[in-house]
Order: sequence, then structure tokens, then C-alpha cells
Amino acid sequence: MKLAFLGAGNMAGAMIQSILAADVLKGDEILLVNARNPEHGKETAARLGITAAEPLALRTADAIVFAMKPQDFSAAAAMYRPYLENQLVLSIMAGISFKKLEKELGALPFIRVMPNMGVSVRRGVTGYAIGARVTQRQAEFAHALLAAGGMAIRLEREGEISKVIGVAGSSPAYFCLMLEALAGAAVRDGMEPEAAAAFARETFIGTAEILKAEPVSPETLRARISSKKGTTEAAVEAMLGAGFEIAVTAGYIRAVQKSDVMTAVFDAE
Repeated sequence: MKLAFLGAGNMAGAMIQSILAADVLKGDEILLVNARNPEHGKETAARLGITAAEPLALRTADAIVFAMKPQDFSAAAAMYRPYLENQLVLSIMAGISFKKLEKELGALPFIRVMPNMGVSVRRGVTGYAIGARVTQRQAEFAHALLAAGGMAIRLEREGEISKVIGVAGSSPAYFCLMLEALAGAAVRDGMEPEAAAAFARETFIGTAEILKAEPVSPETLRARISSKKGTTEAAVEAMLGAGFEIAVTAGYIRAVQKSDVMTAVFDAE
């Protein structure tokens, strides 16, 4: 099987690295096509250990990943559509619906994919929705590609992609924000910045490992840690009282709404 990438930003690079690390495909089985800037494409391909190729090579690919910025999709579609026949098309572009993909590329087998940055260390989680023309063989190939980066979850409906963005695609930034706030509080209380950052970061990693290993629900683990009338219980009560849950929910809702608005705008073009 041969896979081609159109665009190689951070997320595409993370996916390529995970696919190679999991030995799903070899470097000569992954193509990178950059018709607008071939030299940059060659440099990126060399850095990632894959193969730079001309657009004509897309005809030899079994699957093609559209990984450019969504606002660049229409122009890219016009450029690459002549080389598309019946290849599987995977899109990691937020806001680009099946409707938009078909409008710009024709009636092809499409899969919409929403990974997160954990893919770069093969600990990501990816949600994906399958279009009507995708065969069982293509679906299995796509799942193998996506599972190389961690957990891959097939969604029942395309509309769930926006929810995945809110809970997983954007959420690594939420966790980083929590670590920034926690370490910042310790620094303001007199702790050295490096120590504060290490305490916050390593505690977060350890907690995630416990949740993964046991497994235990976050609610159960939190209750286990929160001794009655102790410091943890007091801290959690203070956070909830200050609107912690409200803030997190607001962030999730805003991410979902932004995704839906982007989809509506691109569909209308």
C-alpha cells in the first residue's frame, strides 16, 4: 500500500512519524507532494525519512491525506483533482465537511480524521468518520494508519467530529493551561519556576499513567485522593467554587461552536 500526504505541518508530521515508528509503512511507501514549493517538500521529506514526489505520483497512491490549512483547501483541490481517480481521501482539516470534499474533489471515498498532538509520541487519540463510498479494505487500512498514533475511534456520524475537536483535538492546550496556572500559583507563592514546572508536569504525567494503567475513572481517583476535610478536598472545593467546571465547559463549547461555524462558512463557498 502507498500513502501520499498533501501538506506536512505539525500534525501531518506527527502522523508520518507514528506510521513509520509502528512499521505500518516504510519511508518509500509514503509520498510527500508539494506542488507549490517542491524544494521545501524535498527538505521536509528528507527530514521525515519519506519520499518527495511530483503530483503525477498521486495516481500510484492507495490513499491521500489532505493536511493543508482548511482555508487553502479549495486552491489545493483545484491543483490536485486531475490526479485523483478512486483513491481513498483522508482529511485532517477542521471544518471541511464531506459535502465540501465532494464539491471540490468529486465523488471519492472520504474519511474525516481528527487527531491530536499525542500522536507525535504514539499516545494520541484520533476520531474518524467514514464516508459512504469507503470499502471495508480501505476502512481497515485507514484504521491501521490512525491506530499507529495511539487510540483510533470510529465515529457513528460526521457531526461528532466537532465534539472530538472539543474534547480531544483542542484539549492538549487545556491541560497545558492547567499546568501553567498551577505552576504559576506555586511560583507566586515563592517556589522556583523550574521546580514548580517539574512538580506540576510530572504529577500530571503520573496521574495520567494511573488512569491508563488501572484503569479507574477520574471521579474515582479524585475521591481516593481527596481525604475528608483534608487539603485536596479543600483545594477542589475552592476550584469548583471559583468556576473551574464552568470555565472548562465554556472552552469545550467554544471549540465545538468554532468548528461548526468554520464548516458552515466553507460549505457556503
